[in-house]
Amino acid sequence: MEDLLKLIDITKKRGQRSIQLVNQNFRKKEISKDNLLYEGIINGKFDSDSQAAKIMFKSKPGNRNYRNAKGKLKQKLLNHLYFLDYDKSSYTLFEKCEYECLHSLHQCKILIREGANDVAIKLLPQLLKNAKQYECVDIVVEALTILRNEYARLGKATPFDETQEELSYYRSFKEAIDASETDFHQILVYINKSVSAQNRVLSKIPDTVAVLKERAEKFKSRQIDRLVFQLQSLYNELSWNFEENIRLCSSIEEKYLRKNISEIEINLSKKEVALTKLKSYYCLKDAEQGGIYAQKVIKLFKPGTGSWFRFMEIYFLLLMKGEGYKKAGDIFRKVRTNKNYSLLPESEKDKWQIYRAFLVFVNDSKLLRWGFNLEEFVAELPDFPKEQAPYNTATLIIQYIYLLKEGNIEEVRRREEALQQYNSTHLDKRHNYRNSIFIRLLSIVTEKDFNYELIEEKGKNYFNKLENAHIPSDPETDMEIIPYEKLYCYILEFLKTNKIYVHYRFYNLNAV
Repeated sequence: MEDLLKLIDITKKRGQRSIQLVNQNFRKKEISKDNLLYEGIINGKFDSDSQAAKIMFKSKPGNRNYRNAKGKLKQKLLNHLYFLDYDKSSYTLFEKCEYECLHSLHQCKILIREGANDVAIKLLPQLLKNAKQYECVDIVVEALTILRNEYARLGKATPFDETQEELSYYRSFKEAIDASETDFHQILVYINKSVSAQNRVLSKIPDTVAVLKERAEKFKSRQIDRLVFQLQSLYNELSWNFEENIRLCSSIEEKYLRKNISEIEINLSKKEVALTKLKSYYCLKDAEQGGIYAQKVIKLFKPGTGSWFRFMEIYFLLLMKGEGYKKAGDIFRKVRTNKNYSLLPESEKDKWQIYRAFLVFVNDSKLLRWGFNLEEFVAELPDFPKEQAPYNTATLIIQYIYLLKEGNIEEVRRREEALQQYNSTHLDKRHNYRNSIFIRLLSIVTEKDFNYELIEEKGKNYFNKLENAHIPSDPETDMEIIPYEKLYCYILEFLKTNKIYVHYRFYNLNAV
């Protein structure tokens, strides 16, 4: 009762701030503008400030009423951060523990500030136990500091000395974690800066990994071990050592992630590891093993979430590389019919439209064509911005293939000219080697006036180069949806069997 009396006294003395929260129960209708804005965003009615302001206030985003509603909604959402439900099974034990420990630490600090030190001390043992178990070392250091100071205030020398000794150890532990995170991010910043900066820092990664491993072993630290995994997997990816990355992911899954998500005690996501491993299968073009693994881990990803869309994209591209077109069609339909597809950025929707064009080419069906104007897609020359440069190349290539199949010689020449111009102006040959080779093969088709024998002979050398160019694909930027070797075989088949090209060769004297 004494503790309750002190807590009530604190809350009465300081008063209570009115905390406004968003109405998430739409059965209870609220007509405030901020709630209407929230409901519109949740239901997909608003996807931009201009759209929301126009519908709600018949004005532009700068309108004062709209800015007030937006500001009020933002504050309500920030208030919600204090009441998040981390008991859901989708959260790990680590995430639950960290969230609760932060709350408990905040409560202890408030109690001490308000003079209820004895109440605060009663919260610290459980807080310290949980924080130590889940290696929330920064929280441990703060909690031990509070406890040590309280023992000093109470004149308890022995507990003070014991706590000070423990505090010294955890401060050293925290310094090791801080140093490891600094080392990791100092490399990460140059990896993300530019290709040249990436190349300069690449050779330093093995030594940094070795240092981090020593620290992890010294403190038996799972958190530093996590940084070792992340840094080593980055190094493997940049070194194109994807076999090693698969082994690394398998070992980290075995060591820390065998449990259900809600039972994991480390700050490491099963989904993050699964995406890294699936991407490695994709880069190795190992559709068989990658497909088996994808089916095993797909249940980790909740449909409609950002990570689910990312997983489904890599899985789709992996199937396309392995000519698993029927399964790829199933994946595409699941993505396209997901209720959150409409909320994707326009650039992502554009990408999936290009994927659909390639998929329809190898696996035509009414379901895949439904809602897709293929004729319009093929007819319009692409004009994507610079940051979406690969989209232009991929679109021009698939348009070229469709037009060639149809025998539309004039438009085929037009696409080939656009590809040549785009290749010489926008594509860095060092990082688009396969694109350049394939575009050269497409130009041979028109140079030799669609003559199958001449094209096959002239293209042999470039086709061999293409087969020997074993450059790992990157699903982040790669738009070689169907392997170029396969597409070139389709081209030769069209030229060999389509009567249009037989007649064209016969009547066109330049073809001889």
